[in-house]
Amino acid sequence: MTPHPKKILIVDDDPQVHKMLSTVLVPKHYQLESAEDGTKAWDKILSDRPDLIILDIMMPEMSGIELCEKIRGDVSLKNILILMLSAKDTQNDRLKGLKYGADDYVTKPFHVSTLVHKIEHMLSKQ
Repeated sequence: MTPHPKKILIVDDDPQVHKMLSTVLVPKHYQLESAEDGTKAWDKILSDRPDLIILDIMMPEMSGIELCEKIRGDVSLKNILILMLSAKDTQNDRLKGLKYGADDYVTKPFHVSTLVHKIEHMLSKQ
């Protein structure tokens, strides 16, 4: 029996991030969804639960930190993996992302191969 493809939700207000990640993740047979802000992402999370969320911090409507906190506050969503992806790259920013429930944190700009490796590693442990 073939396993179902893993679902990844990309939440970022930059369309270039969606395009780049789609280019590298679709050939790896991940099922991708996109949202450009935290509010739209929340609706997608509730309707079609992803296995992993790639989450920008600085977005309109609801920040990535707020969305992360909301996800972690819902016990039914506790198994969703969260990878923060942000231009904020101080040690304090990283610690804040992890404190609010991110499983990992990657700063922009990033190497695509490094990000893909982190995604594969996270999903393999799920």
